[in-house]
Amino acid sequence: MKQWIQRVWLAACLLLPGLVAGDNLRICQADSSRYGYRIALAQLILDKTRLPGTRIDRLLPLATGRDPSQDRCLALLRQGEVSLLYLPPSEERLAEFDAIKIDLHQGILGYRLLLIHRKDQELFAQVQGLEQLRNLVGGFGAQWTDFKLFERNGLPVVGVSQTENLLAMLEAGRFQYFHRGLHEAWAELEQHPELTQLMVEPRLALAYPLPVYFLFNKKDVALRQRFERGLQIIRNDGSFKALFLREFGPTLARAQLKRRLIIRIDYPLPAGVPPAEPPFWLN
Repeated sequence: MKQWIQRVWLAACLLLPGLVAGDNLRICQADSSRYGYRIALAQLILDKTRLPGTRIDRLLPLATGRDPSQDRCLALLRQGEVSLLYLPPSEERLAEFDAIKIDLHQGILGYRLLLIHRKDQELFAQVQGLEQLRNLVGGFGAQWTDFKLFERNGLPVVGVSQTENLLAMLEAGRFQYFHRGLHEAWAELEQHPELTQLMVEPRLALAYPLPVYFLFNKKDVALRQRFERGLQIIRNDGSFKALFLREFGPTLARAQLKRRLIIRIDYPLPAGVPPAEPPFWLN
């Protein structure tokens, strides 16, 4: 019965404007080193919602080379040049675009590890909470949604527009830490073996709510409905959880959050965002 309902729903979607079976979807966040999990999740949804006999949908980069900035990607979505984005929500984004309010990262992106210079290890060994962290300077992307948490929490920060320079600036001593998601911290150092003086700080972690949502142009109703239904399917059949654990399981084990001092950061969710579900992976 459930399969019959699913096929009827998918067939109805194909009759709606903006969605044709076998369409390739254009994306501007195509860097697999940064967005590999989100791309794999979107592809899983496309595969799970494909009608039998139709060709496979693919996510295709809008252009070759470096991904555009987040602001540029938002403009491309606004213009209908790309099909979807996967970004943290803000009040402005929720007002302008359609969002599926399910955290693609299951809360993991809000747990942050600190990349630091090796010479500063002793400085961070003295940190026992937010007060001591305020004595140190962070570096962060000025366009990123959670940049505003620094000012809100009284944390000094160097805002950077060219975010690909952040690691080199950290090694050069322009600031003292750069906080990254659990899945990003070691991966980014491994991608830059030439930055030999950088390390993941071993005893601290920051924590604040930072969901990531699928965002769509409001005209693409059928595409948003297809992804909404697809998320429901993969949550029910276990493939969402399986993909998450395959992607992040080793990182969670490596991070050893239960042995770290967790510093809670004040960062309220935008209006309209539901409260975060307790992460299943914390257990």
